[in-house]
Amino acid sequence: MKLPAEVANSLLFDGVDGTGLEIAAQALRPLSFRAGQRIFEAGDEGHALYIIQRGKVKISHCNLDGKEKILAYLSPGKIFGEMSLVEEKPRSASAQAINETVLYTLYAEEYWSLIKRYPRVAHNLARVLAQRLREMNHEVEVLTFEESRGRVAYALLKLYRHEFGEPTRRGRVLPLTQRELADIAGTSRETVTRVINEFQNRGYLRSETGQIEVFDPAGLEKVLYDLE
Repeated sequence: MKLPAEVANSLLFDGVDGTGLEIAAQALRPLSFRAGQRIFEAGDEGHALYIIQRGKVKISHCNLDGKEKILAYLSPGKIFGEMSLVEEKPRSASAQAINETVLYTLYAEEYWSLIKRYPRVAHNLARVLAQRLREMNHEVEVLTFEESRGRVAYALLKLYRHEFGEPTRRGRVLPLTQRELADIAGTSRETVTRVINEFQNRGYLRSETGQIEVFDPAGLEKVLYDLE
């Protein structure tokens, strides 16, 4: 079995040769999920990481008051659930398929067998974890010190840089509602509407029902870093 390009080109297999990818193909198992189906819940035991081959996945958790906080939207080629391979603790967040989704799953036992032959995979997993930590630190800083415009700009840039959605001639379409964007940015729906209108007037993006097309990520970075 040959790994799909979206999986073979993921960060986990960066620098792994063809033979290594063939061995990895024997270790990974494809799983299909229907739209809206939960992949795992916060608190579940974790035994595997997942690589998205097709579809989109929402990562979230609920606060103490029961309100859902969206942490990320992930597209094909992205990895999630990786912490379960380095520590035996319950899942810290929930994952849900947004649409029809196919994931390639690497269970802990197969992971340990794989890295004995290809230590590069373990190094790549460490890179994934380092990226997560760096992004989390930045997000804490943004949510602590930035006002609403900076929070919304950060949320849009995060989705854009994670290649969520589809590329267009002018930028990238992010298939999400303003309510969902508000959940990511940690602000109100009304505030997001006001900020999006401002960004649209500045030519950074275009908002339509159920999607936002980002034209000018550099403009959003200027908002985030107060360089306007």
